[in-house]
Amino acid sequence: MLTPLELDIMKAVWDRSPITVRNVQNAIRPSRSLAYTTVLTIMDRLYHKGFLKRTMRSRTHYYEPGIEYSTVRDEAVGSLIKSYFGSKDRLREFLNGEPVAAPQPRPNGDGAAHVGLDETLL
Repeated sequence: MLTPLELDIMKAVWDRSPITVRNVQNAIRPSRSLAYTTVLTIMDRLYHKGFLKRTMRSRTHYYEPGIEYSTVRDEAVGSLIKSYFGSKDRLREFLNGEPVAAPQPRPNGDGAAHVGLDETLL
């Protein structure tokens, strides 16, 4: 899953590839005023994670997507559904205004059943 900054950078790459770091910096500038080196670092990390491909042309790296937008979107939506609803069927029930069944008990680290929010993080 991408962080919000990584997603902004990837959107610039999906929209304008092949693209340089400087052009990505300019593309995201209206909402994020970031230093060139910050954008470069994030893009290098995305490259090493496999989200970006890069090629060198006359001492400049050009970046292209290493993964399709739809793949990233589908994974993020699937994760959201699983985290909040458990399944697509329970999401569908929620969207149709039907009562959604209570979450199933799940074991804690100590083997005891746990239902609801983990209050240790609140």
